[in-house]
Amino acid sequence: MTEPGRREQRKDETRRALEEAALRRFAADGYDATSVEAIAADAGVSARTFFRYFATKDEVLDMGREARQAELRAAIHARRDLSDAEVVREAILVMARGFEQDRARVLLRQEAAASSAVLRGRIFDTFLSWEFIVARELGGTAEADALAAAGIGVFRAATVRWLREGGSLPERVAQGFDALG
Repeated sequence: MTEPGRREQRKDETRRALEEAALRRFAADGYDATSVEAIAADAGVSARTFFRYFATKDEVLDMGREARQAELRAAIHARRDLSDAEVVREAILVMARGFEQDRARVLLRQEAAASSAVLRGRIFDTFLSWEFIVARELGGTAEADALAAAGIGVFRAATVRWLREGGSLPERVAQGFDALG
C-alpha cells in the first residue's frame, strides 16, 4: 500500500504535468483548438484522469490559486504591525517571491492567454480574487479597496516587465511600489 505522502506527491506531479501540457498546447495551438484528450495524452494520462483534477480545461490556469490566496492572507496577518500600505507592499513581495522560480510557467501561461478571451478572463479573475482578499483582510474600507487595487496593479505591471526583460520579480515589484511614492 502506498503511504499518504507518496500518494499526495504523485497527485501533485500529475496535476503539474496536466497544467504544463495544457499550457504548452494552448500556447502552441490556441485554447479553442486544444482538446482535453490532447492535453491528457501529452501528460501521459487519460481524459478521465484530467477531469479528476480539473472540471474544465481553463481551470489549468489557476496555478495554485487557493494556495496563493492562503499565502497572501498569511503574509497580511504576519505584518499587521505595519501601516496598511506597508502591509500591502510586504504581502505582494511575498507573492512575487513565490513566483520567482516559476518564470517559465508564468510566461507560458501568458502566451496561452493570448490565444483566448476565456483564458484572459481566467487570469483577470485570479488577480481580482487576490485584490478582494487584500481589501477584505485590511478591513474592507474604501482605503483598503484602493490599496488592494494599487498593490495588485503593481504586481501585474512588474510581472509584465519581468516576463519581457527578466531580472528579479521581487525587485521589479519593489520598484513599482517605490514609483507610487
